[in-house]
Amino acid sequence: MSKIQQAFNMIEELLQGKYDPLQFSCDMEQFLFDNFSSMRQEAPEVNDILQEDLPEICAEGEPGMDFTDMIEKVEREYKKAKETYNGK
Repeated sequence: MSKIQQAFNMIEELLQGKYDPLQFSCDMEQFLFDNFSSMRQEAPEVNDILQEDLPEICAEGEPGMDFTDMIEKVEREYKKAKETYNGK
């Protein structure tokens, strides 16, 4: 499975309530950092969308916070990236 698809799967699990938002915020930020090069090779435009705001959005995650706003922001970025990915 491609790294872009893995990122999409992580986000989809979050949006379906199957991924703890705090854990997601840590995991996604690290995943994007660790896989920057391979994601860039696979789909540069999609990588740019995911790398632009998603790490900052995830960095906002803290124990005890209301994750509703973070999840909405993640969903907006996901939709942009998915649309670009499907259109290539």
